[in-house]
Order: sequence, then structure tokens, then C-alpha cells
Amino acid sequence: MSRLWEGRQTGASDDVLLELGASIDLDIELYREDLAGSRAHAKMLGHVGILPEQDLKAILDGLTAIEKEIESGKFELKIELEDIHTHVENRLTQLIGPAAGRLHTARSRNDQIAVDTHLYVRRLAREIGEEISRLCDALIVKAEAEIDQVIPGYTHLQVAQPVKVSHHLLAHFWGFLRDRERFAQTYKTANRLPLGSGALAGVNYNTDREFLRKELNFAEIYENSMDAVATRDHIQDFLYASTSFAVRASRFAEEIVLWNSVEFGFIKISDGLTTGSSIMPQKKNPDAAELVRGRAGRNTGNLVNLLMTLKGLPFAYNRDLQEDRTPLLDTAKNTHLIARTLTALVKGIEFQKHRLTASLERGFATATDLADALVTKKDIPFREAHHIAGKLVGLCAAQDLTLTQATKEMRRSVSSHLEDDTFYFESISTVNSTDRKISQGGTARSRQIEQVEKARAALVDRLPWSQK
Repeated sequence: MSRLWEGRQTGASDDVLLELGASIDLDIELYREDLAGSRAHAKMLGHVGILPEQDLKAILDGLTAIEKEIESGKFELKIELEDIHTHVENRLTQLIGPAAGRLHTARSRNDQIAVDTHLYVRRLAREIGEEISRLCDALIVKAEAEIDQVIPGYTHLQVAQPVKVSHHLLAHFWGFLRDRERFAQTYKTANRLPLGSGALAGVNYNTDREFLRKELNFAEIYENSMDAVATRDHIQDFLYASTSFAVRASRFAEEIVLWNSVEFGFIKISDGLTTGSSIMPQKKNPDAAELVRGRAGRNTGNLVNLLMTLKGLPFAYNRDLQEDRTPLLDTAKNTHLIARTLTALVKGIEFQKHRLTASLERGFATATDLADALVTKKDIPFREAHHIAGKLVGLCAAQDLTLTQATKEMRRSVSSHLEDDTFYFESISTVNSTDRKISQGGTARSRQIEQVEKARAALVDRLPWSQK
């Protein structure tokens, strides 16, 4: 049993070096990509005449056998073999004999791990991009169902103005759609072939990298072999896209936590996404949303982890680059879970109309509408109208009343312009308030219908992984 690099060494490696350098517990996750890269490399060696046909067949058959062993759980992992590459080559030697040693011709572990992670990131970008598409679709469906429901819109976490529930949900939709675009860009970054670059300088064989490109379905080839083995742009882009998505998901999750509280009471969450308390029998804790919020911190830390690893490295390959695996794999797991959990939450929340209405009234959400109505219908300058509406709000707040509960006498004491019931109650209607916001991108019902249609059209835009 040997490691690929042992020819120069004369003694056994210290145990601490083996433990420090081992990555098999992480990069076993990349076994599909490693085997795919090895198959393509073997076929290319056969194609250019470096690998005899019988050896090529033996290698391909052996790699298939190894894949079955890994997937059945029968493949033995040994820390002394360090990584997935050495494990595969040693097992291949056991299965087919000396012919296995030909597989590493014209290849380095440097370009081998580079192609593995490029293939892996490309797959992740597609899978997570598709999961975000499902989240976005759930938001559209929920928005359409709630297009007539009004909810308080907030600034500074204070009731600001009424908006349609659909408007609030679609605000998240457009943000998540931009996150999907970041994964599409990540896919493009990873869709470039590093294999064939060797350790850093290229290889001493007349290989065919175009053959490799087509075999592994990459869009293009790295033009510089040093760049190919030194860069981690594809992982960096993936971690950034994942962090951006996780932070946005965390903000939505925070709203769900708030809305689910007794103080807000805007929603109910399906029981399958909440937990009880070990001591307080009344509790229904929004654990799913809280855990989404927590995972955002891990993704952010993983991005910083990689950036700090990269910032001090000279070109080309350094063993520090092995540290890209931990943030990559942890972020991949987190981001899959965030997308799936948030989709379930969107489907599993039920808005409570009576609590929304009460909050709108308690928060004087249509005070701005009253001021605007004084401007447009009573021809009062806005600053004066703002003062009138503010004075009425102050009187109502002092008596623990809402605007709808303000008596005619109270209104008259502020301004004679507020005495007319028809004018007054039409001005402070929450439904009328939302439907007045007719500007493009606004919360009016007509604009919501328009926005849902645009959202559906945007969601079916072709993505790089769906293009031939």
C-alpha cells in the first residue's frame, strides 16, 4: 500500500502529518466526480495512444467496480491513504494489477482535485439553483392566493404603510431570483476544464484536452496551467452565492419568527415545522425558521474561511488549498437544507386576517393616506396636511383609539376638513390605501396581478445548465 508521492521519501511519515494531511473523510463526497475525471482521463490516454486498449478496458471496468463498492458501503477508508485519489488508485491496483499505475500518466493530483471540485461545484450550482426555483414557485403560488389580503409594511420595525401580502412575498421572490442568478454565474465559472494542466506547467505528453473537455461536457478550457491549478474562483463564487442566499433566507426566516409570535400573531405555522418545549406545554416553537437563520452564520463563516486561506498563497498549488473542502462541503449541505426548509415554510404558513387588520389599525398605517387625501381632495399643502394627520394620530394614541375609532368631534377639533365621514373613512381604508399605489412595482391589486405574471415569466428563463 503506497501513496502517490512517496518516491522521494526514505522514512515513514509521522502520525501527526498523516492526520493533518488526510482529507478522505471530506473528499469521499467527491467520489462521483473523481471517478468521472479518471474515466475521461483514461479514455483520453487511450485516444492519443498512450494507454493500450486492454489496459483502458481494465481501468474502466475497475473504476466501475470501485464505484459500486463505494455506493454499497463496502469501500474501506484508511487515513494513511490521505485522499480520494490515492484510495481509488490503490484499490484499482488491487483489482487489476500494474495496469492501474498507467492511469496517472500525464496527470497530477493538483489538476485532478481541480477537476473534481469543478465538476462538484457545477453540479451543486444546478441542484441548488433548481431548489431555489421551487422556492420561488412556492412564493408565487402563496402570493397569488393572498393577493387580496393586506399586511402592515414596516420601516424601523414600526408599522409604516399597508401592503398586500402578495407584495411582501414577491419582494422576497425577486431577491431569491437574483440569488438563483448568482448560482447560474457560479455554474459558468465552474464550467471550465482544468484537467490536463499537470502540477502547474502542463505535461510532457501530446495529450488532447479538447477530448477531455467534450468528454466531461465543459464549456471551455483553462488557457493557463498555473491558473488552472491555483484558482479557487469556482468555490469562492459558490460560497458567495450560498452566503448571499442564506442571508436573504435568514431575513425571511426572522420575519416568520416574528409573525409567529404571540405579540404579532400574523401567521400560523404547520405543526410539522414547529416543536414543543421540554417544560412549557403551551409552546409551539418556530424551530425550522430559527435553524435557517442559524445556518446563515455558518455559510458566512465558510466564505471568510476560504478567503483567508487564499489571501496569502503564492501561485501555483499549495497544500493549504486542501482547506477548501471543509467550507465547500459544509456550505453545500447547509444551502440544500435552507432552500428545502424555506420552501416548506412558505407552503406551511397560514395568514391570520383578524390579527393583520388589528395591527394595521393599531399602527395608524393609513395616516400617510389621510395626509395625501387632504392634499389631493382638499387642496392643502402637504406639510400642513402632514401636521393635521399627525395631530389626529397623537390624539388617538393618547386615548388608545385607532383612526377608525376617532369620533367626529375629535376629528373636528383637529381640522374641519376631517369632519366629512365619507371623505375620512375612504381616506383611511387599508384596501383603498394599497390600491392607490398604482406606480409600476407598487402594491395596488392591478400591479400585483401584473407582477405575478412577470414573476412566472422570469422563473422559466433558461439557465446555463438547461442550455445545450
